[in-house]
Amino acid sequence: MAKAKTKAAGTNLPVPQSDAEAEQLVARLGALQRDHAAERAHHDAQVAALEAAFGLRAKVFAEVQGVIVDALNVWATAHRERLTQGGRTKTVQLPTGTLLWREGRYAVRHRGLRNEDVVAAIRARVAAATDRFAEAMRRRRAAEIAALREEIAALEGFLRTRVEPNKEAMLAARELAGTIPGVTVPRGPEEFVVEPLASQIPTTRVRAVA
Repeated sequence: MAKAKTKAAGTNLPVPQSDAEAEQLVARLGALQRDHAAERAHHDAQVAALEAAFGLRAKVFAEVQGVIVDALNVWATAHRERLTQGGRTKTVQLPTGTLLWREGRYAVRHRGLRNEDVVAAIRARVAAATDRFAEAMRRRRAAEIAALREEIAALEGFLRTRVEPNKEAMLAARELAGTIPGVTVPRGPEEFVVEPLASQIPTTRVRAVA
């Protein structure tokens, strides 16, 4: 009987023809896994060392950059009137580069308030605007209706809401989840697992589904 062939890692390997050959193949797999684990550990150690070294250099870079920028800021501020031609420009062109003063960025802050407090305040404003909108609708005040509609939309946009299926909870209640239209909770295909005794690192191959 001709030996069946299968491909693994680009190499033809004969399918075991006896228990002994199967044992040898499992042993070979265990050796490969041990070598791979050792190589991975060596790789991870090198990456960790490189990251640590780069982290130190990045810290030094940030500190030196900060010192240089602060020094230039002190000098430019002291000579700002001359450099900006009496405030006519915020950009100063030097032979080696540019100095400029940018407008500060806006930032939302609510010191002393929790997120829950801000959410509650926004919802209160939405409710109040909704009441005014209803009154404007009753009195048929077109301009006020349009303005309140925009205000309510903007206020509601202040609240970020993300709702998505909790698949972990659905797996925990598979039968109930399966009653939801369009939802199924199928079992995955049967798996074939090889666990060499030496390494105990499982290698899994999903069985092809006919």
